[in-house]
Amino acid sequence: MVRFVTKPRVLVCEQDREIAHSIMSVLEAAGFDVLPESDPRAAWDNAQAPPPDFALFDISPPHREDMALARRLSDARVPFVVLSAHGDGTLVKRAIEAGAIGCFFKPFDVSIIVPSIRAWIARATELVTLRQERQSLLEALRHHRSTGAAVGVIMERHGLTLDGAFEALRRQARNERQSVAKLGSAIVAGSVGLQLPKPAG
Repeated sequence: MVRFVTKPRVLVCEQDREIAHSIMSVLEAAGFDVLPESDPRAAWDNAQAPPPDFALFDISPPHREDMALARRLSDARVPFVVLSAHGDGTLVKRAIEAGAIGCFFKPFDVSIIVPSIRAWIARATELVTLRQERQSLLEALRHHRSTGAAVGVIMERHGLTLDGAFEALRRQARNERQSVAKLGSAIVAGSVGLQLPKPAG
């Protein structure tokens, strides 16, 4: 599991000063680095600034109907939770569709925020790890297929054994300073030919 080298950075976007202060106090006491913002349209709008590790923001009317922040966070794969007044089912649904992983309905006990956020961050980290592992497996499978196909083509075209074809592929890839999989794909596509060493004498 990925561990934070520094304090987890939590964006808190809440217009009600009393609620915002209560949330920030609890988070800071628990060791989080809080990034306060009252306006969701201005929250994390600097493309140069690194994204937060987690976000918590209010979507209650009349000032929280904009889902632009939710979309920005979702695109950056930042886990976020929304705050909402009871009865705002439509807005909560929109937030979930935009990528929110949970919701706190007002009024709520701020003491539940820390354990909830820790659990959500842990879950989000697990999902990121699973996505990365899946991507790595897909890449490995794709490379394996392209390499296997290239070895088969080389065996057929040049009358080499399995070991001989793979060694020829590996040797050329090393000489050309590229991966075996990349060279294999090019050979299968016909854009590159295998360069066998000239026989001695």
